[in-house]
Amino acid sequence: MDHQHLAKIIDWAFDKDKNFIPSKYGCTKCDETFTEIPVYVDEQSDHSKHTDYVESCFGCKVKTLELSTGDAGRAESMSDKKWNRELQDYRNARAQGIQPAGTSAKQIQDAHEASDKLGKAYNADVMPATNRITKQTAKSFTEAGVV
Repeated sequence: MDHQHLAKIIDWAFDKDKNFIPSKYGCTKCDETFTEIPVYVDEQSDHSKHTDYVESCFGCKVKTLELSTGDAGRAESMSDKKWNRELQDYRNARAQGIQPAGTSAKQIQDAHEASDKLGKAYNADVMPATNRITKQTAKSFTEAGVV
C-alpha cells in the first residue's frame, strides 16, 4: 500500500436489530474493499524532510499556488481618473439635455455628434441609434416629426 485508505461506503445491510448499516467499505484512492471501516490517520507531512513534490504535503501544495493582483493588474481595467472623467462628461451631457446610450466616452461623444446633426439634444431612449443619424437622416427625421 503506497497510500492511506480513505473510506467510502459501497454496500448497506441490516444488522440483527434491523438497523440499516454499512456492510462494505472501499477506498476512494484504490479498488481495495473492507468489511470494517479502514482507519485513516491524518498525518501532516513534514515538508523539510523531502525535496521533491509530495501529493499529501501541504507545504508542497502551497508552493504551487499563484497569487494574482486580480483586476487591478489588468491592462484593460479603467483607472479612477479615467472613470471619473467619463462620469463627469456624462453629467455635463445630461446638464445640456443630452441622453447618451451609456457612460463610456465613445457613447457620450456619439450623442454630442448626433445632437449637432439633429440641431437638438439627442435622447438615446427615444431616438434612433447614433450610428444611424447622419445629416441627411437628421433632416428626414425632423421633417417627419420622428425627433
